[in-house]
Amino acid sequence: SRYFGLIMGGTTPAAIVGDFLTTLYDLNIILHQPKESNAFTIEQLALDMVLDLGHIPRDAFPGKVLTTGATASNLTGILIGRQWVAKKRFNINVAEDGFCGKTIKIIGGRAHSSVVKSVGVAGIGRSNYIDVSLDNRGCNWDLKRLEKILKEQKDGDSEASIVSVGCGEVNTGGFTADIDKIRALCTKYDAWLHIDATYGMYARAMPSYASSAAHIELADSMTSDAHKWLNVPYDCGLFYTKHIDMCLEVFGGVKAAYLESAKTIVPQPMDVGIEYSRRFRALPLYMSLLTYGAKGYQELFENNCKFAVSLGEWIDLHPDLELLTPVYLHTFLFRVSAKQWAHPGGNDEFIDAIKKTEKTYVSSTVWNGKPAIRGTVNNWRTRLDRDLSIVQQVLEETLRSRMPVMNE
Repeated sequence: SRYFGLIMGGTTPAAIVGDFLTTLYDLNIILHQPKESNAFTIEQLALDMVLDLGHIPRDAFPGKVLTTGATASNLTGILIGRQWVAKKRFNINVAEDGFCGKTIKIIGGRAHSSVVKSVGVAGIGRSNYIDVSLDNRGCNWDLKRLEKILKEQKDGDSEASIVSVGCGEVNTGGFTADIDKIRALCTKYDAWLHIDATYGMYARAMPSYASSAAHIELADSMTSDAHKWLNVPYDCGLFYTKHIDMCLEVFGGVKAAYLESAKTIVPQPMDVGIEYSRRFRALPLYMSLLTYGAKGYQELFENNCKFAVSLGEWIDLHPDLELLTPVYLHTFLFRVSAKQWAHPGGNDEFIDAIKKTEKTYVSSTVWNGKPAIRGTVNNWRTRLDRDLSIVQQVLEETLRSRMPVMNE
């Protein structure tokens, strides 16, 4: 309950049971065979229920599939975005014929590393990523520069763009603003809009935070994770798109004879995503959503946010700790400022000392070019009335474990 490392949630009891059954059944969700299994139907229902949680109409994203996580989901979005912009701008089928001498850029603001990694894997080239953010969090973009780039591309005949928006900057949880304006520019200049809604999907479940994730439903493709804040086992990434036809073009491909099957109302799972082999990861997600419902998950999100805000307020008042940014959502970012730790390597030594207590866990990061400490509260077991005082005690004990050297 006091594990705040990376962006990792816990696992609800319902999800544990679902994962156990998943292993017992050991299904490969490659084909939709409604006369034999309802597994793919359950996957589609689970994905729709997550949209319900974020107050997004189910029919907004007809294409949807579960992946291994953010990297696979973002790669899926980049691949079909690449296909769409190349056809729209140059009448090129990249999946069949390659880039044909054209260049596709990725425009974003402090994009998550999984997005940049996907750009390299997709063959677009990491050097073709353009950052147009105006701040360290990537929340505010230079929209005039964005429009200038997109206009120059449309006026020419050699470049096109995928615009990638983040709803959950990794260090602070900050969201990109003006998504509706970015959408308008993408529509005007034939660019693909991809949104990484790691936190944004779930912020919309809370009335006090919903407005910050406004307009994410305007994306051409959108990703999130269930193994983070939905508290289901690794691995479980979410992918959504408005353009399922692009999925079929990119992932349909040529099949082995034994994989050919009768046509169904919905596309075959193997034609919507990257993988041919994948486990029935939808079952723990479906069972957890069904068990706790929208109300249960809203309470989980709100409790986690209250915990992070309360801890942040305590850190901000502490003479030997420095809160680096206001706590937003469920992420806190701080630095140890006590003299006995203020030396090169002191930040990491402080983190190691925290971990050695075996009572809480935080991560090392960098903020404004300097070492920092971050934590994200994602676990359904984290309780304000029990865990906050323990974390405060751990920080106090860690500070006292290395007392300042006194002059004789």
